[in-house]
Amino acid sequence: MYGNKIRMIRELRNLSQEFVSDKLGIKQNSYSRIENNQTKLTTEMLQKIAEVLEVSPIDIMNNQPAVINFTNTQQGFGYIQNFISDQKELYQQVIDAKDEEIRTLKEIILDYKKMVESLSK
Repeated sequence: MYGNKIRMIRELRNLSQEFVSDKLGIKQNSYSRIENNQTKLTTEMLQKIAEVLEVSPIDIMNNQPAVINFTNTQQGFGYIQNFISDQKELYQQVIDAKDEEIRTLKEIILDYKKMVESLSK
């Protein structure tokens, strides 16, 4: 139920499944089943995961987006900068694809109008 949120927080923290599973004292494939919502979380396991990810269990359980506080280390700040840069690039790709689709649709509409006009003559 909370697997996607747990995965997102883990990835934002740049942690591997192996690292988290080791800290939890479970096998990596068992941890993977948690992230894939194939295992029901106990309250105790939710608490342990929250501690390893340095968030509260409420942060995992609520429907709000995950907010991750990094320390002011260069590594943490650099990771945030890279994440923001990657997001900007992804948004630009989406915008470019949308603009191209709009151009294509305008051409189709124009061709259709010309065809209708020629048929009505």
